[in-house]
Amino acid sequence: MYIGQVVKVVATFDPAYRVKPFKFKWAGRTIRVVDITYIWRSKEGRKDIYHFALTDGSALYELTYDTETLLWRLENLEALE
Repeated sequence: MYIGQVVKVVATFDPAYRVKPFKFKWAGRTIRVVDITYIWRSKEGRKDIYHFALTDGSALYELTYDTETLLWRLENLEALE
């Protein structure tokens, strides 16, 4: 399964340090983000982890961004019916 897998993400960072992913590479293909449905933050020790619930129109994904390692991970995937 792909849970926890590191993925390559293209994102924007605005002057207020808000992060917005708009596409990512996973399983040999590029997924374009159509909508970000929810964003939240969690802590692991002293580091912040940002979570992004997003869709490409055919599936729901959860990506996380680790502010310490600067790595993105695919944490969850649900197909839309």
